[in-house]
Amino acid sequence: MITETTARYNDVNTRVLSVEGAGTPILLLHGYADSADTWRGVLTALEAAGRAAFAVDLPGFGLADPREPGPLTPQFDRFVDAIIAEHGSLALVGNSLGAATALHAAARHPDEVTAVVSLDEPLLARHWLARVGRLREYRLFFRLVGLLPIPTALVRWGVRRAVALFVYGPGVVADPEFLTTAVRSVPDMAAVAARGQDATRYAREHPSGHVDLVIGCPVLVVHGTKDRIIPISVGRALHAMLPGSEFVALPGVGHCPQLDVPDEVGRLLLGFPRSDSKRADVAS
Repeated sequence: MITETTARYNDVNTRVLSVEGAGTPILLLHGYADSADTWRGVLTALEAAGRAAFAVDLPGFGLADPREPGPLTPQFDRFVDAIIAEHGSLALVGNSLGAATALHAAARHPDEVTAVVSLDEPLLARHWLARVGRLREYRLFFRLVGLLPIPTALVRWGVRRAVALFVYGPGVVADPEFLTTAVRSVPDMAAVAARGQDATRYAREHPSGHVDLVIGCPVLVVHGTKDRIIPISVGRALHAMLPGSEFVALPGVGHCPQLDVPDEVGRLLLGFPRSDSKRADVAS
């Protein structure tokens, strides 16, 4: 049974979805404009296997407190740092934005993070959408978007359609309950504009992707072959830049493997790191 509670990390009130079990707890971090709800299927799979795990709403998403003004990345980093400080040793798993956050947390906390699993991480993307997003913040554009007189019902229909088309893999039927949480995240044109504005800000905070990323714990890079947002070449590039990491391509899977194939993701998490996985040598 998934338990829903609240917690406070770095002065941010948030929601926690958790399952009880043994082993080093697994912290699950969602992607941009997503929430802890994205991990419900994976949490169910981990509970069935008797593994402890929990998912949180990142600042500004789901039911967490809004973010403060200013750069986004430091707020996500401080939030996860506070979780690690409270819980101690953790295995980190992230999707998209959550994957980037998990990787950087592992680099900052080599003694506490025992393993990292990255699902469809975005920062090495160099396709046209990523390049355009890094050009500028588009403040005037998003201000105008927020003022468009589009009926709320039409916006919410569009959000459902966009999530079903771009987040899930081809042919995968979107979970109606998850679509409801997506609408909660983007309920109207003001929210559309805010999400777009922050997405470009986050991209501009990482113009070169990952800088001097050194991770000592085992790393598993997972990417869906049918990701319509971040191409699989990005996952292969991340794998190449992390010596000793492992790479798994999930055939036919979209940007959020935890939604398309939660049982398969659960199996990967339970099997990693293998007993023969080695911590990388990290230069001091």
